[in-house]
Amino acid sequence: MIANEWNGAEALEPLFHGDADAVAASGMPLPSLRVLQAAGAIQAQKTPKEHGGFKRMWREQDVLIASIGAAMSEHFAWNIRIVGEAIAKTRPGTWSALVASVAGTISPDADALIRKDPLDWHLDLIDRKFLFLRVPREFTAILPDTAWEQTDLILGWTTSKDTFQLLPWQLSSAPGRHGLKKIVGEEKLTILSKHHKLAMAAHDNALSTASINISMHVRATWRRLHGLEAHFIQQVFQRKDPQ
Repeated sequence: MIANEWNGAEALEPLFHGDADAVAASGMPLPSLRVLQAAGAIQAQKTPKEHGGFKRMWREQDVLIASIGAAMSEHFAWNIRIVGEAIAKTRPGTWSALVASVAGTISPDADALIRKDPLDWHLDLIDRKFLFLRVPREFTAILPDTAWEQTDLILGWTTSKDTFQLLPWQLSSAPGRHGLKKIVGEEKLTILSKHHKLAMAAHDNALSTASINISMHVRATWRRLHGLEAHFIQQVFQRKDPQ
């Protein structure tokens, strides 16, 4: 479905899932799903019931994106409002491109253990403040306004007021800055460039880095949505609880 859309092939009708399936697969409680929707990170659909009224349904893509939010909330210890802002403010198409990149690697016949792949995408939180999207080099030829070697894409930073401030990754290249200047003006570009230099300095001299393999979370969620088991190796060890 999503992979076909990304490759330019004829897209199939999207799959829809109810609240219970979306919650169970993504690991995101229903109130948090609604916060993500309010932020514009995902979007539920209203489908008519047989005997009148409407039922809330979620596209498969939105459930997969919600699983990224669940991972961010858990591993970065972020409240759901910041998570929603971070996902919603990221350049449009980024998360659907991630979902598309994962869709082509999923095999229903694989065992339940979720494994990493060389083409996995990661989120890196630098010094508990600056958020970067780390993508394989192959995808830098597809994502807009990125250079071939630009695999660490700045997304933004958390502020002292518990909000997320967007920082365009176009700032990392001269052509990107030139195009951004036409949109925001020279004064705003100067301010953004200062923040970008600070973010890159933190990246290159990080005191701490928290990383999430978000592709693995998407694969696990896809399997659950399709009635298949999905386990991370850490969960296996926790169940065995070796002494």
